[in-house]
Amino acid sequence: MLEHLAQVLAAGQIAAGIAVLSGLFCAIGQGNVAAKAIESIARQPEAKGTITQSMFIGLAMSETVGIYGLLIAIILLFANPLVAIFLQYMG
Repeated sequence: MLEHLAQVLAAGQIAAGIAVLSGLFCAIGQGNVAAKAIESIARQPEAKGTITQSMFIGLAMSETVGIYGLLIAIILLFANPLVAIFLQYMG
């Protein structure tokens, strides 16, 4: 039973690691958004206001992905619901 519980905990830690990767990809995406916004402003300076506004809305939307990934990772590491389900089925 303990080896099966260890497997459940290991699966939770692997899933938490994958969830944290969403933060990495979120940062890469935000860097691309900022780079393209600066490039757009350099090409068309008169549209700076609308480009900046759209950039900030896009950054706020993509930041939620990183926050949700971090939240899921914290839940899986510290309050793993899979352990409770496993213990319920095991008896």
